[in-house]
Amino acid sequence: MLIVDGDLDLHTAPAARQAIEAALSRRPRRLIVDLTHVQFLNSAGLEVLLAAHRKAAPHTDFRLVATTRTVFRPLQITGLHEQLIIHGSRSAAIATSAGTDDDSPARRPRPGH
Repeated sequence: MLIVDGDLDLHTAPAARQAIEAALSRRPRRLIVDLTHVQFLNSAGLEVLLAAHRKAAPHTDFRLVATTRTVFRPLQITGLHEQLIIHGSRSAAIATSAGTDDDSPARRPRPGH
């Protein structure tokens, strides 16, 4: 699991990309990126997440945790919430098995913020 804190923007996207790529290079069965503490997400950050999703397939089950409107809204506006597996909590991202019907509702969490 990777935890992103602060802003995910033009200045921080390269470090986030590097951390995610390093984790994916180990070819884990699942990689969860927790965005719970992200305070700002822009197109540079969205591009990192989409690139990671593409790079992960088909070997790694790539999931996001998005608990706030600050993070979920940009994913929704861009339509990425339809492509990425997004959970409303860490526990849900960990507990849900890949390829089950439980994944479907996770794509549209109801952030509390």
